[in-house]
Amino acid sequence: VVIPVALVALVMALKFIPSHVHESPEQVDNIGGILSLVFVGALILAINFAPVPNMGKLVLSLTAVTIVTLILFVIRQRRAKNPLYDLKVAARPTFWVAAVGGVIVFGSLMGAMFLGQQFMQNVLGYSTVAAGAAILPAAVLMILVAPRSAKLVQEQGSRFTLLLSFGAVLIALVIMFLFWNEGISYWSIGTAYVFLGLGVGLGGTPSSNSLAASVPITKVGMASGTTDLQRDLGGALMQSIFGALLAAGFASSMNSAIAAAPNAAEISDSVASQLMLSYASAENIAQQYPQYAEQITAAAKTAFLAGDDKAYIAGIISVLIGAALVFFFFPKKKKEDELLQQYHAADTKQ
Repeated sequence: VVIPVALVALVMALKFIPSHVHESPEQVDNIGGILSLVFVGALILAINFAPVPNMGKLVLSLTAVTIVTLILFVIRQRRAKNPLYDLKVAARPTFWVAAVGGVIVFGSLMGAMFLGQQFMQNVLGYSTVAAGAAILPAAVLMILVAPRSAKLVQEQGSRFTLLLSFGAVLIALVIMFLFWNEGISYWSIGTAYVFLGLGVGLGGTPSSNSLAASVPITKVGMASGTTDLQRDLGGALMQSIFGALLAAGFASSMNSAIAAAPNAAEISDSVASQLMLSYASAENIAQQYPQYAEQITAAAKTAFLAGDDKAYIAGIISVLIGAALVFFFFPKKKKEDELLQQYHAADTKQ
């Protein structure tokens, strides 16, 4: 489905979007772009392959590539005449704290959605349509809260609004960790998504506004790109982390269940590997062995819950770290206004 849509978008862009409009005579930092691409790709792959058995060498190699390309990227940005990412501007607290905060908030949204869909369908038995409809409270709250978020930023500052955002997301993740178990009613699910939508709706405006206000007009593309990066990188990172922890927790729990089974000696290594791979794989084995289907499904649900608990704990820790960064490093409203005025004055002189 995605590929045809992307192809149509590409054709329309080539046909209808004018070229060479408001272009800068300065060359684009293509080397920096390639380094950033390799860095992000290697990082995401390393996280995803981390829980996979017998992939230790690959993970170490990808980790090494991640570290090397990050170092090379920083060196390149410091030396390039027209850097892709101006590190001096990025070092401003109203920029980097807002950027990191946005990555965590939007990443938590996508990570929670990623886990929530699997939980509702695998553990609770929701249909695909029902699971999709279950997240609507988050979307509704995001739409309703976003205008109020802008007013809060004007009245109380970005720091206050971001902290409210982190608080709401934290409540959502705690609800998921404590109450999302077998047999729960939709109220627990809907309540978590209400707080998740509230948090994301509150966090979007201050993070985006702070990014745009912290850069000179010539670097507005950097702010815009960082805003997109919050969603894309945040989603990729948190989904990878959540997915890796889910897979590792699932495999560990299923391994314990297999070892404790009365007929453990009769379970072949290939079957055991399939059982520990994923919930879907375990369900496939259950269909092949109908006499054990009930036990396999029960063990798979327990294993899934063990894995997603680890993921939610990681999400909670991430949100707490993000909130701490905002609390200690993002200036209060008066100081924020003063800093932004200083940045504007300094950028105007250049």
